[in-house]
Amino acid sequence: MRTCPGGHPSPPDPTCAVCGVLAAAPLGGALAALDDTCPVCGGEREGRYCEGCGHDFTGADQTEASPFPLFSGPMPVRSEPPTPRRHTPAGHDPRAAAADHWWAIITADPAYYQAMADRGLLDPAAIAFPAHAPQRRVPLNRPRVRIGRRSLTRGIHPEIDLSAPPEDPGVSHTHAVLLARPGGTWVLVDEGSMNGTTVNGTDHPVAANVEVPLRESDRIYVGAWTAITLHRQRG
Repeated sequence: MRTCPGGHPSPPDPTCAVCGVLAAAPLGGALAALDDTCPVCGGEREGRYCEGCGHDFTGADQTEASPFPLFSGPMPVRSEPPTPRRHTPAGHDPRAAAADHWWAIITADPAYYQAMADRGLLDPAAIAFPAHAPQRRVPLNRPRVRIGRRSLTRGIHPEIDLSAPPEDPGVSHTHAVLLARPGGTWVLVDEGSMNGTTVNGTDHPVAANVEVPLRESDRIYVGAWTAITLHRQRG
């Protein structure tokens, strides 16, 4: 039964019939049931922090602390990062680089898949090469282009989304990122992926969190069969 702060038993009315003070709801009642979902994004509560938006269910995130919890994995990436200030080298014509357009050409590479199987890095009986894998083109039209697999619960939405059919199970949700550099060039950074990233067919994965310069027609290999080729369309 509900009780008021003075200890008087109270009927379902909101105030105590004895002293008129607001009565308290019993523990585990309807108010506790409201905590099953996130009040910010509506996601299902599974722990202290919401996997969808990072809300702290204890209320600690309402203080002056950081707005994001300290995840064990990578921090969420802003979908629209601010445009960085760039230094223009002497003699460089920014109009020339602006006239060029870069694309990522995504294909399923059977030779890469077979090489992974031959090296014992995947089991063809468990992971079959896709029967139908149409080529895709993704424009490199922002400073950061993420490579990975989408996760709604973790708020991961990479621009090069390899969860689209046929989904490559060997790709991490947060796998790698392409970063634009001055002069119209690009670098690759592996963000600590589970199965690594290679470039141009080498057997040695690139080091995690280290920038790897890229050139036109370079091929990035991730997952079980995915090849990503950089194509430069000149203006």
